[in-house]
Amino acid sequence: MTDTTTVDKEILVADFARATEGALDPELVEAASERLRSLTTAHSAQGSVASMIFYLQVAVDIEGGKRFRGHAGGISTPGGGGAWGDVYTDDLDRLYSSTKSFQFNATPVYFNVNFFDKSSHLLGHFQAGAFSTALGTGGGTGSWS
Repeated sequence: MTDTTTVDKEILVADFARATEGALDPELVEAASERLRSLTTAHSAQGSVASMIFYLQVAVDIEGGKRFRGHAGGISTPGGGGAWGDVYTDDLDRLYSSTKSFQFNATPVYFNVNFFDKSSHLLGHFQAGAFSTALGTGGGTGSWS
């Protein structure tokens, strides 16, 4: 685990709830929020984001593992950057095989990607410190390879 990039989980939960309000069923938001709070198994990772204001490309590479590539809609400042931190999940194989969509939060302090299965259940999340000009929120589809 990379302690220097750890963000308070309540900040992650609050930003996630705010970003998904009205977009996800409240029960799914609550279930995902509880998983954000409870996941503790960390896998070192790095990520990148490229923003064209309303369209973004997101990548997350787990050290010694697979790479996530996603395409998102949302609203963000143009630009891009890198992020270094950890992917949290209690089942890495399920994360790899079942991820269908994601939601991201890019702030001046951290970059977060939440990975979901086809039923919008949270499988894990990327939590990282970031060096990026892309700030915003959104979501889209992607997979690990």
